[in-house]
Amino acid sequence: MSIPSVSLAGQVAIVTGARRGIGKETALVLAEAGADVVICDLVADNGELAAVENDIKKLGRNALACRCDVADSSSVEDVVQKTLSQFGKIDILVNNAGISLPQGPAEPEKFEERQKQGEAVMQHLMAGKPGISLYKESEWDKILETNLKSVLVFSRAVADVMIKNCKGCIVNVSSTTAYSKGGEAMSPYSISKRGIVMITEGLAVDFARNNIRVNAIAPGGIETEMMREVWARPELLAWIEPRMLLGGKLIKPVECAYLVLFLVSDLSRYITGQTVIIDAGFTLAR
Repeated sequence: MSIPSVSLAGQVAIVTGARRGIGKETALVLAEAGADVVICDLVADNGELAAVENDIKKLGRNALACRCDVADSSSVEDVVQKTLSQFGKIDILVNNAGISLPQGPAEPEKFEERQKQGEAVMQHLMAGKPGISLYKESEWDKILETNLKSVLVFSRAVADVMIKNCKGCIVNVSSTTAYSKGGEAMSPYSISKRGIVMITEGLAVDFARNNIRVNAIAPGGIETEMMREVWARPELLAWIEPRMLLGGKLIKPVECAYLVLFLVSDLSRYITGQTVIIDAGFTLAR
């Protein structure tokens, strides 16, 4: 009996939110496994996305970098059409793009601003005020559109070509916050990530007859810019790292990329509709 291959030779992948973090590492791992990769991000003019494109090409694979607003169907359709024009097909979609605050992606230069916002939220809650009063409808809509609606929009955009080929894999990036309880479950970020778990299950059933598999990963404790609030503050790092049962450290984004590779490879050819937590045991120890 031969072991199924993790080779993606001849396949074409689209990865959203790919200029850094989990998206960047996923694009590079898929390329190293043999795929040609289309990388897209809302921010495409600061050199980060172009650097990832160059890194993919250094691996001997073809790459295409595109600016994309994943919540906007016309922007998504543009990326899909560019992909088909250059590569002729789409085998893999990784819905990774996401934000935790309505201001958009977590940029390093916005860290101090994010810190002040977080402190204001804590003061609000510690004063006994209800959390629901913190959320403006426009901010709520922005987070859910970027994190959750985008999964529907992009998956729908690639559906026809995957159905025509009777083959495809979609991996959505959720979060361990999808399983938050109590006050933390009020966050639109947590709600969007739980929604990803549900839409993953729904899409898996919807696409199964066409040999298209849909799964999700739920990272927690990953060393990304979004987690700077933790790894840049020694007191928070001292709290979380002992609860990272495997290794006692925050997880590097590339470990999430390896999980994505498993889920799009033949090793997982009978797995669909599942959300796999990758958090070094943090949710168990919390």
